[in-house]
Amino acid sequence: MKKWKWKKYKDINYIGVDDWHKAGINMAFSSRAEGVSGGPYSSLNLGLHVGDQRESVLDNRCRCMEVFGTKLDSMVSCQQVHGNRVAVVFGEDAACGARDLESALEGYDAMISNTPGLVLATFYADCLPIIFCDPQKRVVGVAHSGWKGTMGKIGINAICEMGKHFSSEPSDIEVFIGPGIGECCFEVQEDLAFKVNRHFAQIDGIINFRENKYFWDLRLTNIKMLISCGIQPTNIINCDLCTSCLKDLFYSYRRDNGITGRMGAFIGLR
Repeated sequence: MKKWKWKKYKDINYIGVDDWHKAGINMAFSSRAEGVSGGPYSSLNLGLHVGDQRESVLDNRCRCMEVFGTKLDSMVSCQQVHGNRVAVVFGEDAACGARDLESALEGYDAMISNTPGLVLATFYADCLPIIFCDPQKRVVGVAHSGWKGTMGKIGINAICEMGKHFSSEPSDIEVFIGPGIGECCFEVQEDLAFKVNRHFAQIDGIINFRENKYFWDLRLTNIKMLISCGIQPTNIINCDLCTSCLKDLFYSYRRDNGITGRMGAFIGLR
């Protein structure tokens, strides 16, 4: 089974998968450290929409692109509206959302591509990053799966679109699920807990009740969904780190009461 590991380029610490890199696929999930942002955004904030200074965010994004040996204008991002739509990205989309919010791909929370040189980028502070690669068809993708995206089965949608547009077979697709808020910290209200259990009636153990509170295991929910649509369990690389627990490593929207930065998930074909 392939594994994730902490890696370092200059001062940037990030999570990567060596086997993907050897296959010509660049992938990284950033930590919050070694950037130029200050205050609650300290220090490698990559979100343009959180109240941080634009110049600091762009500097931080450029630092991350250096990990791949490329420039910011090779990056593509989407609006991340907590939906479940998947954008198919081509060369003409380069730089969309890289320097401003207005040019980000409108209405999408996931992207797929088979265009070398592009870097698909999405941003996080508790939601789960789900990163896809098909080394056979040379296709990559990324999905932003918060609780709404999980309810909308965005991970399954991304896999279906990879098959539709690029003939990817689920059994060939490898998946990295990155840091996000864990079941340990993701408390939900009773009405949502009941709704989740009804919506995912075929999946056991995703809502847990303790100390008179309900907790939702987003990670398990997504893993079980991916397996149900044909992803091999041995092809899932699960980075089970809780963004809410690990304050020194990650931003957390819930822990920091909404005033915080964003990590980045990046994937691209060399």
